[in-house]
Amino acid sequence: MSLRKNFDSFTSKHKLRDAEQEFVEAVYRFREAEEANATNLITLQREMEFLDRKLGFYRYCIYTGQPIEGYAEWSELPERCPEPAWISK
Repeated sequence: MSLRKNFDSFTSKHKLRDAEQEFVEAVYRFREAEEANATNLITLQREMEFLDRKLGFYRYCIYTGQPIEGYAEWSELPERCPEPAWISK
């Protein structure tokens, strides 16, 4: 598999593949830091979790036929169901 680092991703498929690669690299960085008991574990974990959410968003876009324009953190994912009416707030 060829790496597309430092290249623009033109199609949604390329963006998804790049996001998958970014996530895999973040997981490896986190695992290496974990084994070394590094001080930046929390930062690496947050990066890994962010990239996991980004990858989920890209998959959601592709599966629903939406173009991938960009990614910004969502406070709530669109596929979540609303709370039932009988739950009081």
